[in-house]
Amino acid sequence: MKRSDDCSISCEDALTYLPRKPVQEFAKERMIYSPERPSEHLYVVILGRVKISSTAEDGCQTIARIVRAEGMFGESSLIGSAGRSETATALDTVSLMAWTRAEIEQYIEREPRLGVALAQYMVRQCLDLQDRIESMAVYKTPERVMLALVQLGQTLGSPMADGSTRIAALTHHTIAEFVGTSREIVTFQMNRLRRMGMLRYSRKHIDVYADAIAESLRSQGIAVNRSGGILTHFAAG
Repeated sequence: MKRSDDCSISCEDALTYLPRKPVQEFAKERMIYSPERPSEHLYVVILGRVKISSTAEDGCQTIARIVRAEGMFGESSLIGSAGRSETATALDTVSLMAWTRAEIEQYIEREPRLGVALAQYMVRQCLDLQDRIESMAVYKTPERVMLALVQLGQTLGSPMADGSTRIAALTHHTIAEFVGTSREIVTFQMNRLRRMGMLRYSRKHIDVYADAIAESLRSQGIAVNRSGGILTHFAAG
């Protein structure tokens, strides 16, 4: 699927229109909501990171996305009882603000631009998820790990002076859940990328050289943008 390299529609910032609420704190690895205890709020992350995951019938868990500060999650609370199959877990100690569906509806009535901003935010999430699904369906594990690292760098990382993108530490198990493979395979692939100079990592952080990874993927016939979105697939050589 071919897409413009800039899929960041100029959109209103939903946080501009949401009033402040008391901050809630959740300890690292604490579950915020689950299918058994569905979300009743739309959340915004103030500090820390939250992983949003789903579990298949065979018990295999896959991470749909990781939300960083100023990101939103819990959108399922806005559609009633349907579609509540996700789990939100604190990756770090997190601080959150939360609003109920009724509150969001009231705020949209007062300020319609909030509704537009939320719709645009959710469309962007759908586009990102589409890229994830395509990479998992089409590509082999080495390419999926590379694409996932670029995506994680874009959504969670900070640019460094040497051209890399630094991501606060993620376990190989967490990355494996994001990719949809095993921890052992992720460890093998990350060691390979480190030897190739495309990656550095320690217990504190991961430095991703997105341009080098993108160039390697291009040599294999996969063109991506810096956010890890798949622009097109073509015959290499």
